[in-house]
Amino acid sequence: MLKILKVGITGQHGFIGTHLYNYLESDGNFELVPFEKEFFDDEEALNEFVLRCDAIVHLAAISRHDDAEYLYNTNMELVENLIAAMETTDSAPHVIFASTTHEPRGNRYHMSKHDGRLMLDDWASGCEARFTGIFFPNTFGPGCKPFFNSFVSTFCYQIANGEIPKIIEDATVELIYIKDLCEEISQIITGEIRANPYTPPYTAAPKVSEVLQLLLNFKTAVDAKKKIKTEDYFEKCLLETFLNYLPAE
Repeated sequence: MLKILKVGITGQHGFIGTHLYNYLESDGNFELVPFEKEFFDDEEALNEFVLRCDAIVHLAAISRHDDAEYLYNTNMELVENLIAAMETTDSAPHVIFASTTHEPRGNRYHMSKHDGRLMLDDWASGCEARFTGIFFPNTFGPGCKPFFNSFVSTFCYQIANGEIPKIIEDATVELIYIKDLCEEISQIITGEIRANPYTPPYTAAPKVSEVLQLLLNFKTAVDAKKKIKTEDYFEKCLLETFLNYLPAE
């Protein structure tokens, strides 16, 4: 019989955190350890949290702020607090750290991801714990925040509300659907994937204009009350995402 793994997710209530929590909760191999952002300001609560976890997926971070140094320092402080709690409680859960495929861009957000990842890697080496740094591709899916998380969510929101999005750069973008990302993370937790660092395979790599045209086609079909049929997996994922943004009737 497989051991039930106790998993905590910092950033549990964000876009990825919410989907991951629900995904793991539906799997009988995991027991979720609830996390609230206030734990980072409550040493006792954070200590109790890490002590209960076999694995911690560290998603919590701020990605935008007018003060770049504040952003960097805040994200590093979250990592430092997490390490301090694990050292105080003498616990060594498997830590999975969310970075991004854009980490090499080197702005203060991406540097906080780079430096935080290396700090946790050093901690894990020092106490012989398991650590995995993940480079997330551009992630999309239902509930993704428009004008914030992904251009896909922004396009979906605009088209669903009768607006025509503008393409700033018609680049090819590696996209991963949220359910695919959750599956990858679950396999990292169970040990089916052991690479560190690790970049999950993207779901598709379309051009921005191709995504826009598909979404416009969906909107045309919805307005005409036509059933949308597609056998293409990426198109199915994109359709599921788009329908989530349609105003309630």
